[in-house]
Amino acid sequence: MREVSPITIEHKDARALTLTEVRRLRAGLRQDQRAVDRGVPIIVDFMLGTGMRIGETLAVTEDALDLANATVEIRATVVRTKREGLFLKPKPKTASGWRRVHLPPWLIELLRAHEPLENPWNVIFPSQMGKLRDRSNTNSDIRDALDPLGFDWVTTHTFRKTAATLLNDGGLTVREIADQLGHKRISITQDTYFGRGEASPRAAELLAVIDGDDAGKTGGKVG
Repeated sequence: MREVSPITIEHKDARALTLTEVRRLRAGLRQDQRAVDRGVPIIVDFMLGTGMRIGETLAVTEDALDLANATVEIRATVVRTKREGLFLKPKPKTASGWRRVHLPPWLIELLRAHEPLENPWNVIFPSQMGKLRDRSNTNSDIRDALDPLGFDWVTTHTFRKTAATLLNDGGLTVREIADQLGHKRISITQDTYFGRGEASPRAAELLAVIDGDDAGKTGGKVG
């Protein structure tokens, strides 16, 4: 055993989208009618503008969204089990799980124009059939839209890393970014996401940079 070399694991740096790539990706999604019909652009915008996980995003309900005060509460995540199927699993009310984050102005404008289908859960991003969205199916819809645009390396987690990187580049502290992302330990944010307390309102101000001259609109309206 003395002759056996220790196993080494290569750490891959987080890859985030550049601001130019973000704007090209958003513009491309808005030009893809199938992606628009599936609700992909607004879901991607929401993840970019908040840094939220895909399951958290799909679980956002109308009463968790406060457009007047430019905030959203992360209260649940969408999960699937064999016994219960798809359901909203409440987040633990801790600094890392349950949290309230601030929304950038451009995202508030898009959300005001977004009109979700009526659904029993009052989620703002239901499926085309008015059901809870499955994370796997939503990831597939996003994959179908991203690949033709040349973003085959991008996943929904890339949007989260992109938000974290933009906030870091904008000068937010690691602790503030960890609060935005819902990380229990700031070491996770520092080690994994660059390319606690209450989340800083500065996060929304810094993420406002995403919406440049080529800003797009999404049809419909959230009350």
